Amino acid sequence: MKYILSSILFTALLISCASTKEGKDNIKPSDNAEFRDVEKGDSLFAYIRRGACYGNCPTYELKIYNSGFAELNGIRAVELLGEYSTTISKDKMRALIAKAKSIGYFEMEDAYDNDMITDLPETKTSIVIDGKRKAIRRRYKYPQEILSFEKLFDDLLESEKWTQTSPPPATEEQK
Repeated sequence: MKYILSSILFTALLISCASTKEGKDNIKPSDNAEFRDVEKGDSLFAYIRRGACYGNCPTYELKIYNSGFAELNGIRAVELLGEYSTTISKDKMRALIAKAKSIGYFEMEDAYDNDMITDLPETKTSIVIDGKRKAIRRRYKYPQEILSFEKLFDDLLESEKWTQTSPPPATEEQK
């Protein structure tokens, strides 16, 4: 009886592990395998966040999901202040992939910075290609090629038809 109970428990454990592994490896990609999820439930395809500076630097955050849905939060020194959304074409998403590959984005360091320098704006980017996510944080002594990748995000602010979903927060003067 002891062996039968142990056998049943062991079999149940094996089945449980097999179904968990199958669920994780059986991720369904969208119409292009390049846009598949990194992990089940993670559909963020590409991202940029441009941080503030002491001057008039564009400050915004843009998230692009595998479906092409994009969310923009215009914070400062950009034409689109507040929260917006749009849909990015697969061709423009493929252009981000092509640029990342051509500049060796995945071979770059994860961070380019110097803690001793405090007055430079920070830019964070990330992209998922072939199921792998790479993120880079840059402020200081970075490869110039990354600027061409970031420019593709900047261009989306002007080239897309954005729909405002939330106005910018009121300034002290407006209160």
